[in-house]
Amino acid sequence: WQEPVTFEDVAVYLSRAEWDAIAEGQRELYRGVMLDNYRLLTSLGYPGPKPDILYRMERGEEPWV
Repeated sequence: WQEPVTFEDVAVYLSRAEWDAIAEGQRELYRGVMLDNYRLLTSLGYPGPKPDILYRMERGEEPWV
């Protein structure tokens, strides 16, 4: 018996200090990877709710937690 993979299993959350320490190119890469991970999970039938961090990124807000 295997548990299904969740977004939390593949997400990497950054603190505000970590976010402030990375370059803009790394921020764009982070955003893209997080969105791609969610899209991949949903394409595989991930039933969970959309994580708040993704809503914030879609609104152009900073994704640090």
